[in-house]
Amino acid sequence: MDITVKNVPQPVYRVIKREAKKNRRSLNAEIIRALETEAAEAERTRRLTGLRKKLERFRASLPLLDNSAPLIRRDRER
Repeated sequence: MDITVKNVPQPVYRVIKREAKKNRRSLNAEIIRALETEAAEAERTRRLTGLRKKLERFRASLPLLDNSAPLIRRDRER
């Protein structure tokens, strides 16, 4: 897949170019790596959001528990 990116801010370009040189990659390869990293993070965030929603639904389905403090006090007094 080919993508054209226009109007890349100069500071962003400089950082990517520097990182490409440091990592011995072409500018294109460095940009692809950055996109892969960002895509993986976005997917991780999406999955975690889904898991949080499932966990919240599960928590909401549980019955309320009685206050355990009186039971603990009685047990300690024995």
